[in-house]
Amino acid sequence: MNPDQPASRDPRHTLQVHVRPLSTDRHLATVVGDLDLHTASRLADALQPLVLTGGHSLLVDLSDVTFLDSTGLTCLIAVYRTARSTGARVALIAPSARVRRMLALTGTDQVLHSYATLDSVPD
Repeated sequence: MNPDQPASRDPRHTLQVHVRPLSTDRHLATVVGDLDLHTASRLADALQPLVLTGGHSLLVDLSDVTFLDSTGLTCLIAVYRTARSTGARVALIAPSARVRRMLALTGTDQVLHSYATLDSVPD
């Protein structure tokens, strides 16, 4: 890494979040990159508003997440807690192997439900 290059341009600190509506009360957020200390706030900023309205469903595609640390995990849990308090629903779609491992190691997989594909999520 070039020391003159800002940290935000460091490829290890990149995260892309693309949100698209699937219906009036259901959104899909596709997350790409590392979900860590440097990027978790970006994900929170994108997802929290979507679960503030009760009755909505948020599906979070984690298939292209290459790294997940405790800060990223805390972000996902915070989104889940907000959803639970408002009556919204959060489900994870196709978590990558690294993400599945972290979810299993921490027991978070018992709280945040995961589905192999978008089509396998119940309505």
